[in-house]
This record gives sequence, structure tokens and C-alpha cells, in this order.
Amino acid sequence: QDAGQLATREDGGGWKVPFWQPPVRNVQLGLHPDGPLMSARLQGYLQKRAGSSRLRWNVRFFEISEGQLRWWRPGFREQMMQPPTPGVFMRDPRPAPVRCLDLGQLRAVVKTQVKFPYSTRIKLIWAESYTSYQLELRAEKELVIVEWYKLFSRFTIEILHLEQETEDDPKDALGDGLAQRGGAGDAALSVTQPRLGVVSNR
Repeated sequence: QDAGQLATREDGGGWKVPFWQPPVRNVQLGLHPDGPLMSARLQGYLQKRAGSSRLRWNVRFFEISEGQLRWWRPGFREQMMQPPTPGVFMRDPRPAPVRCLDLGQLRAVVKTQVKFPYSTRIKLIWAESYTSYQLELRAEKELVIVEWYKLFSRFTIEILHLEQETEDDPKDALGDGLAQRGGAGDAALSVTQPRLGVVSNR
């Protein structure tokens, strides 16, 4: 049968389509299997270091909810034992977090795979117009930090992957170069020549 003789119908905008083809929606929401981003929740103990520090890692209790990243400083015993229910949730009223950052302003996530002593750590870089604060996170269990990484990746369009041999490898300067240049330019890439990939999240 000639294609021009196929029965057609008019869609809402006057466009004629074959009768067996459903109308094309002008706006169609692409749903994520994990649900809406602003409804995403995750909490747990992680190790963090902030700014340009290369030595000090601290255990904090983190929470992602309503598009915000918050964390609290637990007591020494809680840092060591890491109970299922954190002390901050047992207080009424709940104390204010040490810091609260808007993940909607997150500009880049740098994922670094280190062979020793921890396999993976992630570095969060926010838009310069929002804050100059940079945060690195790691966990004792690989599956835990990967779960956090997947959620952080949903908030940004720029993801960088890096592999290095040791914790103090100079290639870790990638995150600093990204923040200074405002993007992953040639200078930043030249610092991390082996196995670097830039992935778009949208």
C-alpha cells in the first residue's frame, strides 16, 4: 500500500500522523528509576576532609534530603562505633548541622580511585558564585561510597574519573585545577594524563 494512502488523523497541533501512531506529547517527563531527585534521601557515616588539606580525615554523619547536603559531628565514641541510629537523631530538638550545602549548586563531582588505603573517594565542587568550599568524602566500604557517588552524580552535569596509585599522588591536583579554571581545560587534563574520562550526566 502506498504510504501516502495511509489513514491519518490530526493531532492537537494540526499535524497529521498515521492512525496507529499515538500523539506526540509536547512535554514528556523522563522519570528516573530511583524517583524524583528532590525526594532522594541518603544518610550514613563517612570520612571527610575539606579545602586543601591533604592529611586530616574526620568521621561525620551525613544526610541528603530535599536537595541539601548536611552533616553533624558525632562524639568520639560514636565515631568509633558508628551505631545504626546516630545520636543526632535521638535528640529533641535535633541540633543544627555543622554545615548545609545546596546540591542544586553542585558544579562537578571528581571520582578518584586510589589503590591504597581506600579504593574510591569523591570530591564535590560547587559553583564559585555559591561557595568556594570543597569537600572530599570516602568510606571504609566500597559499596557505601559508590552509593553516595551515584546520588551526587544526579545533581551535576560534569563528572570526572581519575585513577592514582597512592593517597598523596600529585595527580590529585585535578580538582583544584578544575575549580581555578572554571572547567576541565587542557591544563587540568595534563595533570592527569592516564585514564581520565569526562562524562556528561544529561
